Amino acid sequence: MEKIRIASFLAQCSLASRRKCEILIKEGKIKVNGTVNREFYFKIDPQSDIVEYLGKKLRIENKIVIALNKPPGFLCTLKDDFNRSTVVDLLKDFKEAKGLFPVGRLDYNSRGLLLMTNNGDFAYKMLHPKFNISKTYEIVLNNSLKAEDVKKLNNEIIIDGIKVDVRNIKISANNKKVSMTIHEGRKRIIRRIFKEIGYAVTDLQRISIGNFHIGDLMEGSYKILDEDDLKKLLMLN
Repeated sequence: MEKIRIASFLAQCSLASRRKCEILIKEGKIKVNGTVNREFYFKIDPQSDIVEYLGKKLRIENKIVIALNKPPGFLCTLKDDFNRSTVVDLLKDFKEAKGLFPVGRLDYNSRGLLLMTNNGDFAYKMLHPKFNISKTYEIVLNNSLKAEDVKKLNNEIIIDGIKVDVRNIKISANNKKVSMTIHEGRKRIIRRIFKEIGYAVTDLQRISIGNFHIGDLMEGSYKILDEDDLKKLLMLN
């Protein structure tokens, strides 16, 4: 088998995201054939080299990506200290993959398309800004948008000193429902955008990631994605 970079191997083993795997390498927590390795670009043979994390031998897992239509009232985490419902609870009948984790987040009260995977490399591509993966949302507001605030959405929303690139804005007849696309995933960014211009979000649904649309997937349901679906997510078609 062709040699691959150690960080990529670790991500494919579902140890963590590639960025987190690079941190583990830097911290000296990864051994290759019994020797600590701190080089990000070191290459290993997955079939013959022995790679360990804190004494545990690692191997590449079968990879899977799941699209989940998350209902409100579920946390995007693997475990909650207060025993609140998490997205993992929605996958309780799924037995085919280990190490599933959510790719990005949706707020507790938000709903819609959420990806779950055990593929660190895939998650890295979906989340890193350089891949510029778009996300489209449908938002319901507490009040009708004023004309001057529509202009702000198109031109001048600044959050934490950084302009938010808002695209494909569509507004309903009563100006209370908005559809729009962004290319980033800062925490609670949609709600913060509208708070910035004086509105509260009463309902928030993510309807697509990349070119993959949630379609008729029912709330609380999920499906395993095929190769064509993954291409749509990565905007390869």
